[in-house]
Amino acid sequence: MIRIFLASVALVIAMPAAADTLSPKQVERCKAMQSTLAPKQAEIEAATDSRDELAARAEALGEQYEDAQVMRLASSSNAEAADSAKAEFDAARRAFAQAEFALQANARQFNQDVADYNRSCTPKR
Repeated sequence: MIRIFLASVALVIAMPAAADTLSPKQVERCKAMQSTLAPKQAEIEAATDSRDELAARAEALGEQYEDAQVMRLASSSNAEAADSAKAEFDAARRAFAQAEFALQANARQFNQDVADYNRSCTPKR
């Protein structure tokens, strides 16, 4: 999260310096690239919040499943409750895993976009 913030700060700082050495066409392209980065960063932050909520839900359902599992052998209704709790827990874990995978893919793409921007829009020293 901090790396994303630092990258966006670097972009804001680098743009005026890059404007001195780039052609007008390159400046326009760089401005277009820069305008896409903030929405992508906001999307990643929202996905992070969603992923964190899913992690908390999976954790809570895991604890409920463990509690139900302890009582499994007491009666058939307890066994059914444990099976139901396990199904909910497994579904929550899958949702969390999918959110985590999507977040990592988005973060990798964002980092690549920032690297592309830095490579083509910042002056060589």
